[in-house]
Amino acid sequence: MTILHKFRTLAREALLPNSSDKLDSTTFAIFLVFVAAVPFLYGVDPVARRAMGGETILPVGNLVLELFAFVVAAVTFLSKSRTRSLNSLAIPLGAVITLALLGLVQWLPLPEKVLERAAPINLRIYHEAAEILRLFGKKASLAPRISIAPAETLGTILLILAYATLFLSAASLLRNRIRRRLFSATFLGAAAVHIFAAAVRESTEDRVHGAFVSPDHFAAYLEIALALAFGALWAEVLTNPDRAPKGADRAARFEKRFVPLAGRILLWSVIAVGIGLTRSRGGILSAAIMTLVLLAMAVLHRRVQFHWRVPAGVALAILAGVLFVATATGASPLLRFLELDPRNLGTNTRAALWRTSLQAWREFPLLGSGLGTFREAFRRVQPRELSGLVEQAHSDLLQLLVTGGAIGAALGIVAFGSLFILLVRAWRGQKHREESALVLAGFGALLSLTLHGLVDFNLSIPVIPATLACALGAAWAAGREK
Repeated sequence: MTILHKFRTLAREALLPNSSDKLDSTTFAIFLVFVAAVPFLYGVDPVARRAMGGETILPVGNLVLELFAFVVAAVTFLSKSRTRSLNSLAIPLGAVITLALLGLVQWLPLPEKVLERAAPINLRIYHEAAEILRLFGKKASLAPRISIAPAETLGTILLILAYATLFLSAASLLRNRIRRRLFSATFLGAAAVHIFAAAVRESTEDRVHGAFVSPDHFAAYLEIALALAFGALWAEVLTNPDRAPKGADRAARFEKRFVPLAGRILLWSVIAVGIGLTRSRGGILSAAIMTLVLLAMAVLHRRVQFHWRVPAGVALAILAGVLFVATATGASPLLRFLELDPRNLGTNTRAALWRTSLQAWREFPLLGSGLGTFREAFRRVQPRELSGLVEQAHSDLLQLLVTGGAIGAALGIVAFGSLFILLVRAWRGQKHREESALVLAGFGALLSLTLHGLVDFNLSIPVIPATLACALGAAWAAGREK
């Protein structure tokens, strides 16, 4: 009965905290369901399928994600929930909103004189399209714009706004510790279920991909979970001594402290195994770098004061987790790394995509071809040796450079760079141990996906930036805890 009473108390505090109402509590519950279920929105209807050269289908998953994001944001800010000041987010939010406004400018019809000066290649494309229509006896009624595929640009604008509203909703809904714990538990539990399901269902395949079309994107999704799992592990390291009274005997203290710590190490290891099973070179390398950076930051934090044996023990625990990952996944991930010959990088397909993407950017240097129009821009300069339909640059930065031009790429760099600075400042200034660990986890998730995004197109798969936005919202809310 005591456990049941505690559970009811925790549920009541999570669903009905101070300064909230039933509308806010219902929205929080729906938010948790979304966090757990969002990958399945694209299980049968992935935009990623188009990105991988599959059939063109209506992106129903995008519509559901956008509808959820906008409705939850509206309900959250209409409820009586206490909203934190957004002043510290002025730079990253301003950059994201300006990027969406850039997309809007690209989408709107513009006078030909303006286009002739600002985007002459874009205007020429519209003239060429109109001429082709006339050759087929159709009336040319095309309104010249910067975007060479207006429907794609409009869809991308809505997705960008959806990610921003998900971040703000998470920052508002996850304003207390219990809610943030429930969010982390829901997301990490869902990630573990994805891993076990993929391992069982795809045991005969070389690389598991879970609910995603590509194993690389499954790895990117799990990188966010790995960062949160590290945060949970580090929070336990910081608070673990408080679990047993100082006067207790060694056996009692060991029992009280060992199980929670071992459970978090196991959770981190399971997610690391999932990344290993994807055999994603970019995912594994990014996750490894992220873990090392987070461990160094955590140990060297100026507020952390403990005996040298504690960080040594954490390092050994992570090493044990790595050995567990190596045992569970075998030598296949390592062999896939060894298959990559640096001498052949010049003739590698991905390197050819990057070179051609730079050529495409030179066609639209300042304002880009229109957000979401990489396929159309790339097709203009696609060499014969790159056969098939190419829809992604396999680099988030290059993709934004082509579709948003130098201005769009600069806005993206400002948004990510300011978020890094914001999270580091929040982590250094946060006095609470658990909140500090969650902020560090948010920094790690952003770092890992940024590194991985240099060689892949993770941010073009809506599940990944949507989940990242929720995790960053939780981290920002933790950093604001007084």
